[in-house]
Amino acid sequence: MIKLEQVSKTYGSHTALHPFSATIQPGTCLALCGGNGAGKSTLLSILAGIVRPDSGRVTGVEQRHIGYMPDSLQIPAGVSARRWLMYMAQLRGTKRNRIEEVLDMVGLTDAAGRELSSYSRGMMQRLLFAQMILDEPDILLMDEPGNGLDPFWVEEWKQWIEAYRKRGATIIFSSHLLHDVLAVSERILLMHNGRLLKDEPAEAWRSDVRSPEQRFLDLTKSIPIPDE
Repeated sequence: MIKLEQVSKTYGSHTALHPFSATIQPGTCLALCGGNGAGKSTLLSILAGIVRPDSGRVTGVEQRHIGYMPDSLQIPAGVSARRWLMYMAQLRGTKRNRIEEVLDMVGLTDAAGRELSSYSRGMMQRLLFAQMILDEPDILLMDEPGNGLDPFWVEEWKQWIEAYRKRGATIIFSSHLLHDVLAVSERILLMHNGRLLKDEPAEAWRSDVRSPEQRFLDLTKSIPIPDE
């Protein structure tokens, strides 16, 4: 299992993540929800090993095969999707035929030779997903994966997540799209201003008579934030 024990992160005078603890069982699909500045991206970056926490520790990710999908990525000008995935495959020692598999999976085969500067936000999101799954990780970390996706690709994304769940992958993602969160997740961590407000099964949200958006607003307003 993955354990976060009193993990915190500060950037200058801003505390992005107050001491945060959680345990995530293997094979869980867990959603991080919260407004802007809630600490979701920081937490995902710590789990991915990109950012080091200032205090606390993370266990259960050592020797695990992690795939990370950032909210955005700066790629050098003039690079195509196929060329970028070839570069990533070389870094990871992935077989080249896997590149064509993931391009087909995310619907980018016909556009794979185009420069990425011509891609829409949704196309870039699909490329970032392809990059994440290139070498079949057993932990998937995604930062706002639904941003820019049209309804067709949102449904495709849900099917991809279900397929990885059936393989036993652990999936942790952040999202503002609460209806999509409820469609795929088993557990929801509600975050606000760098703190964990609520840790609940997704079923508690699905069975609520309120809309997920209203539940979100009610919870964030009703739970007091401790003083610094």
